[in-house]
Amino acid sequence: MCGTEQTPTAGDRMLKSLRCLWGLFVSGTFSAHTDTASATDAQDDRALEALRLSESRYRRLFETARDGILLLNASTGQIEDVNPYLIELLGYSHTEFLGRKLWEVGAFADRGESKEMFAELQTKGYVRYDDLPLKTKAGAAVPVEFISNTYDYEGVTIIQCNIRNITERKHKEDRVRQMAFHDTLTKLPNRRLLSDRLRQTMAACKRSGCYAALMFVDLNDFKRVNDAYGHAAGDLLLIEVAVRLRDCVRDMDTVARFGGDEFVVVIGNLDADQTRSKAQAASLAEKVRAALALPYLLKTKQKGAVETTIEHRCTASIGSVLFGKDEANEDDILERADHAMYQAKEGEGNLIRVLDSAV
Repeated sequence: MCGTEQTPTAGDRMLKSLRCLWGLFVSGTFSAHTDTASATDAQDDRALEALRLSESRYRRLFETARDGILLLNASTGQIEDVNPYLIELLGYSHTEFLGRKLWEVGAFADRGESKEMFAELQTKGYVRYDDLPLKTKAGAAVPVEFISNTYDYEGVTIIQCNIRNITERKHKEDRVRQMAFHDTLTKLPNRRLLSDRLRQTMAACKRSGCYAALMFVDLNDFKRVNDAYGHAAGDLLLIEVAVRLRDCVRDMDTVARFGGDEFVVVIGNLDADQTRSKAQAASLAEKVRAALALPYLLKTKQKGAVETTIEHRCTASIGSVLFGKDEANEDDILERADHAMYQAKEGEGNLIRVLDSAV
């Protein structure tokens, strides 16, 4: 540093200003500080020692930070320095970063728009990306929070980029979203997500002019399973029913647990002709009825007993309704499907009732 003949590296020069930069993720902005080094009297030994300690402390912060830090030359886009955590996160060595342009390093080059990204950093100074996907050298995708700001040091404008791995945060968000929109037992969409999917299907009917169908499926004598073998067996039965229902439909269709032993299936993109659409809906309902009527092998374990396998047979009552581009609202569709299901149930179950579109 001061008083030596060794030329400081770009990283050394950058680290002198970390006192002014640290805390970006905490505050989201930089504070303006006076350059301690330039304001220090070279003859004041105590001030020099304080400066040495300060630089040493912030060098340790730079090197031990659990956020990635990347320093860019704002004029050229050249990477001046990176800290060890960013090397660990992205898998590139220190030499693979230093002296290269931002868009020449794989993690950023793979994005395709890195030159545009650098132009935004130059123009705006402060830039924040809440969920920026970056690829590691091994090819794995890592979601990061990316925050940048600029500062001037010895006549050079530096862009500091703080890069935080948000993988765990996204996992937590996904778990919350899963709980909000999916049934915890069967992992099927719940009523809330069903409502959204049904609205989407209705909108698709209006665009295409094709019909869709909604199926209400109610298991017959489900209470008998719980009474005979316990609720654990009943849960296993519901899980298996969910699997069979999903296997009966396309990926684009929706299978939801409506509540208890009731399930709803939404089938989109049927024919534009009502008669042919009704035949398609009836065929699918028969496929579902046959699949649910096959024997269930439920492995249960009573308290203090060995695991046993129970063979159980279960039938279902199915009500299905068509709906098209002129349907009034989702509640009407659900009510008509529920009514069709009860008509099927009045015939002692294991039956299907398909109703035409109300319009």
